[in-house]
Amino acid sequence: MYDFLRGSVAALDTAGRLSLDVNGVGYLLRVSEQTRRRIALDGSAVTLHVRLVVREDDLLLFGFADAAERAAFDLLTGVQQVGPNVALAILSALGTDELRRILLTRDSKSLREVKGVGPKLAERLVVELADRVERIPASLPVAGATAPLRAVEEAQRALVVLGFGGKEATDALAAVSAAGKPAEELVRLALARLR
Repeated sequence: MYDFLRGSVAALDTAGRLSLDVNGVGYLLRVSEQTRRRIALDGSAVTLHVRLVVREDDLLLFGFADAAERAAFDLLTGVQQVGPNVALAILSALGTDELRRILLTRDSKSLREVKGVGPKLAERLVVELADRVERIPASLPVAGATAPLRAVEEAQRALVVLGFGGKEATDALAAVSAAGKPAEELVRLALARLR
């Protein structure tokens, strides 16, 4: 129904509730901590990608800084027992790039650190979403922030090209992955485990 809203910020609190003035109409949106940090409070126009969630007794509007965060929200809420509030908590704590890395490497331990995500839910998220992580587009680059993620993605593609299955490659990379390693080294270490 709604794709995006463009307007000026009328109010924004630390709990992530945003009142957006769009041509004299105020929209109340819930935003992640990541989005809240990116919103300019200088009165300039703000564009937020939105998702409307319909409940029996309420209509909830969620706002996102970019399409990647909205896609991650949609992917998360598609998992059983993950409602919009849990999805927003995950995005607030991790952001889209970190979420992609966690799903690619099947790092359920990092997901368990998010408030509201227990061990069973963390495992379910990793199992159900690891093969669908490509549905989250890469967010706009921030100086050097996505380099480790790109290395893992490149290494995974290289292992698949070499004939290994996607899950097999992901599991091997999860066992050897460490921040800052280049793709070539990740492939070499993963191949050593796969042989």
